[in-house]
Amino acid sequence: MPSAASMSLLRFRRPTRTQGAADAIPILVDEEYHLFHLTTPPDTVHHPERLRSYWSHLRSRDLIAWERDRLPAIVPGEKPSDHDADGAWTGSAVLGPDGTMHIFYTGYNLSLDGKQVIIHAVASDLEASSFVKSPTAISITPKTVGNLACFEDIDFRDPYVLFNDKEREYWMLVATRLSTGPYWTRGCLALLTSTDLMQWNLEAEPFFAPNDMFCPECPELFTLPNGKWYLVYSRFSSPDAGTVYRVGDSPRGPFRKPTDGSSGRWDGRRWYAAKSCPKAGDPSKRIYFGWIADRCSSDNKWMWGGDMAFPRQVFADSDGSLRMEPLSEGLEDIFGNPPHNIASLHLVSEGRVKTQFLASDALARESSAPEAYRLSFKVLSAKHTASFGVLLNTDLDLSGYWLRFSPSAIESAKSTFTVSLSHCPPALDDFWADQYKLYLPREADGPELVRHDNVAICEDDLVQVLVIGETVEIFVGGRVLSYRLQTRDPNTRLGMFVDDGEATFQDITLAVA
Repeated sequence: MPSAASMSLLRFRRPTRTQGAADAIPILVDEEYHLFHLTTPPDTVHHPERLRSYWSHLRSRDLIAWERDRLPAIVPGEKPSDHDADGAWTGSAVLGPDGTMHIFYTGYNLSLDGKQVIIHAVASDLEASSFVKSPTAISITPKTVGNLACFEDIDFRDPYVLFNDKEREYWMLVATRLSTGPYWTRGCLALLTSTDLMQWNLEAEPFFAPNDMFCPECPELFTLPNGKWYLVYSRFSSPDAGTVYRVGDSPRGPFRKPTDGSSGRWDGRRWYAAKSCPKAGDPSKRIYFGWIADRCSSDNKWMWGGDMAFPRQVFADSDGSLRMEPLSEGLEDIFGNPPHNIASLHLVSEGRVKTQFLASDALARESSAPEAYRLSFKVLSAKHTASFGVLLNTDLDLSGYWLRFSPSAIESAKSTFTVSLSHCPPALDDFWADQYKLYLPREADGPELVRHDNVAICEDDLVQVLVIGETVEIFVGGRVLSYRLQTRDPNTRLGMFVDDGEATFQDITLAVA
């Protein structure tokens, strides 16, 4: 086994304090999880320095205790002429015919005008303790190499390789753009096929071209026991920025948005480049890893890479849509101590917003700010309530984060909501900002930092707010709202609110790591 450092779920989130974790590449081999992820160079902030990434390698048998290899799996090339001289970017890991692990990844070289190529690396042993990479890009057969003209030659990245049992060949999905068509919506996925992982045939027709995005990123394709095929990819621009999925009846699609009202969107744009592997012992579930972006303190710009989010599991509902939940065994491990139980809270207000901070705020009683905490509760709302929700990191002036539930259909067993996370106070139009001298940040995310419509919540469903360090992940109705919070002021509190109506928060618990 290679030299490795052991760590818990709370420690696996990033390699070091000065380095960010980025795109995840998980694979399950013999009931062992291998999690590769891109790692930023230390103390880097913006492009191009921060994107000269390398591949880190972690291992786990139970998704709770992890070991991080001390040496990277893949590093950028040392010579200026190397295809990956300016970054070893995203790809995938797959087992070859002999059981050896193969990695296909994106090489980035600024001296080639940022042109991206796919590079092949092979493990030196069955433990994947190190990899030997090819000095050249993958080989596309002479009869299909001309099909490269169908796609742009700059964006050609993030290869995802799987073995298609039905067609008895390896498939490689590549994120790229069509060479013709409306400029802003040419984003597509190309398909290459191979029988030996060495020679690849490039299909002229795009595998997936929805005509609604600039360029996809980090695709993956898998099937579940329900017989459906799921295409997952990330979008760095609207609409539906973040990691999304589409559903098909065959590995070639067509891939369509699910019919559950989610548009195939699990989370917001700050949980990004997420990919998965099967859950050991349970083929009906997939384990997902994604990252929540860092933010530069000097200019408030969002950065590439950050903290690896809490692991999540995904499973198919009866209608074929996918639901996302936190990894339950991970929650039990981190929050194993007895929680602080808080009595149910019933709020009533007519024509105004009523707020109430939690009287027994366990966070305020801690001698120091906890590294992580989980707030969980169930909700009941009257039919004529405008909205209700949770106050996070909020001060007495009500400046902070508001998790808002806006009812759209209230039923006895299951209700539907728009769920959003916003920051108070919001930014103002220029005229008002000038008049009051209130120049507040204008977020790329908009005034609602994360928002989901058509979220169905049953009366027994648990809402879980998971805060680790500066990141928050809110699990509700099979979807998630993730964001990076401003540094918590010791004077801020947790609370609840209702706007013009009534709401009951039941089974409130607060667990501290």
